[in-house]
Amino acid sequence: MLVLFDDSAIQTHRPRLRKCGNLCTVISVTVFFVTVMTILAIFALDMTQKVHVVYMEGTQPKFVTDEKFLSVALDSSLIASGFKHFDLKNQRVLKLMGALAPGYLRVGGTMADRLTFFTSKTFHFKHLRGDMDGGVCSYGPRHCDYLAKPNFTMNEHEWLQLNQLAANTGLDMIFDLNSLKRFDNGSWDPTNAEKLISFSNNFNLNINWELGNEPNSFRHQFNYDVTPSQMAADFHTLRKILNEYPKYANSLLVGPDVTRPQRGKNASETYLKTFTGAAHDIVNAITWHQYYFNGAVAKIPDFLDPDNFDMLQWQINIVKDIVAQAGVDKPIWLGETSSAYGGGAPHLSDRYIATFIWLDKLGMAARSGLSLVIRQSIFQGHYALINNYYFPTPDWWVSVLYKKLVGNKVVDCRLSQSDKVRLYCHCTNSKSYYNNMSSVTVFGVNISNRRARIRFEGITVFSDPQEMQKFKVHAYILSTVDRIDSRFIYLNDKLLELTQTNDVPDLLPKTVIANPYVELPPFSLGFWVVPITSNVLPYC
Repeated sequence: MLVLFDDSAIQTHRPRLRKCGNLCTVISVTVFFVTVMTILAIFALDMTQKVHVVYMEGTQPKFVTDEKFLSVALDSSLIASGFKHFDLKNQRVLKLMGALAPGYLRVGGTMADRLTFFTSKTFHFKHLRGDMDGGVCSYGPRHCDYLAKPNFTMNEHEWLQLNQLAANTGLDMIFDLNSLKRFDNGSWDPTNAEKLISFSNNFNLNINWELGNEPNSFRHQFNYDVTPSQMAADFHTLRKILNEYPKYANSLLVGPDVTRPQRGKNASETYLKTFTGAAHDIVNAITWHQYYFNGAVAKIPDFLDPDNFDMLQWQINIVKDIVAQAGVDKPIWLGETSSAYGGGAPHLSDRYIATFIWLDKLGMAARSGLSLVIRQSIFQGHYALINNYYFPTPDWWVSVLYKKLVGNKVVDCRLSQSDKVRLYCHCTNSKSYYNNMSSVTVFGVNISNRRARIRFEGITVFSDPQEMQKFKVHAYILSTVDRIDSRFIYLNDKLLELTQTNDVPDLLPKTVIANPYVELPPFSLGFWVVPITSNVLPYC
């Protein structure tokens, strides 16, 4: 007979089971109570979660940026290496760069002050390890070996190639001339520069100009000093030369491209102040460079720290004060900028995590009255918008979407205080497919680990409550489904990638109900096109 249970064994253990039953009942009740209370607490927290109100108003724009507000840079070190790893005719490169037009293509950087132009198609002397701009020599505490930066040449064929690249991509060239060719008395020797200008004039090339790169750091970079007064005099010399050529009499001359203000240090501020006072009448824009931190040591938390984001506002205010005190009414440009100096942070500056600080920079710069932002760089370096395999990085996708949706008129909008939910308002780009509808594009980032609720007010008025309940906006939510340092970025949960013909795909929105609020997921970016339904913001 098959015995499944031994009844005597059960009888033996019954008191023990009864005791366990009582204890288990207590444990079960406790667990149930804790679970219920936790759910109620979460529900209560959700009910009291802050709604970030964006109130838009004003009869005039807060500021109007340059139409080329988002521009890009190509570092002079690429010329120094003979474009060894950069194919200027690659069709994917041309399409990726063209997607960022209109804009400027600034060709400059540390190695610009080592470049010599030769009117020869074949002669060249190259330096294959040229330093990129934004390096530790400019921003770090140590002096660098200037002998490691020898002179190099750019021949006429390379120069024409560069100009053809700009023309093929719809970008306007800004070229940084070598300012360290000097006479014995310390003044600038313009002989080689004029050779380049004359050659360019003969070929009818459209060029705008800079002279020198981060001159306040020449001691660190090249063991040489050029005073701001002397640099201002050199700019006057260059402007006089340009005026002798009808082609360039009205071309832009911008400078001085000093490094960013730093707390406890005032060298760049002093240089900018002296230069601006002496050269403001001949420069078309005041330029300075900005990076947040050292790419060699940057970590993930640096890209999410609101204090780092806010550093830019302090720096902008310093520069604006210097220009205002000089009585100068000239546009202020961020003439070179990215996340981290030293070529960027490896595996971070070209990843999804870098998109937050980039989009916030664009919003903050425009809101604060900067006319132009030049992104370092379009190619080469950890902060490049196009990687070494000629594919776009997440920051490129953010830049393209910004170009598509964000116009150059900044809307005055009051925001709920938040250091992690950071929002900005512009009239929607009139060249987008929203051109037949007055609207505002609200955009920004959520660098918190909680979903943000955002409500738009001031431009939406409805007489019918039912219409208000159905009020819709177009949402473009950027996120990643992988690690926060992923190479991939998604638009409305769809992976962003080029088409088979290397074109930008249709960047389509998701229509969402905006009442009582829209939501922005944790660690994501958002653009919302909000229709204007009331008689406000006539300039949009």
